[in-house]
Amino acid sequence: MKTLLLSIALCVAGPACLPNAAQAQQTVTFLCAAPAGHVCQFAVQTGGSQMTFALPSGARKEVAGVAPHADKYCVCDPGPVTPDCKAPQLDHWCMGAWLDVVPGLNSKNDHGKGLFETMLSANP
Repeated sequence: MKTLLLSIALCVAGPACLPNAAQAQQTVTFLCAAPAGHVCQFAVQTGGSQMTFALPSGARKEVAGVAPHADKYCVCDPGPVTPDCKAPQLDHWCMGAWLDVVPGLNSKNDHGKGLFETMLSANP
């Protein structure tokens, strides 16, 4: 009887212990949607480490080894990316918060309903 109960408990708990598809590492795409002539500075926090890279306006980059919905990213223009993902100066722009990486394109440069374009077009 104990063996039967243990087997049932393992069958129920087993799937919860396995990583699901959202936690599996994937290759995801990042896009710089900044106005022409700008360069986005990206930072991606993945499992205790952080990778950074720059993309010119309109460019895309595929990044491997990212766990969607578990890892976070921030993008700033012109940079640098700060620990709190906030703009370091008045003439800079950052998302304002670290967001979950999702499958597909990752670029919230329009976060804040056009604030990115408004701020940067006033301060080219």
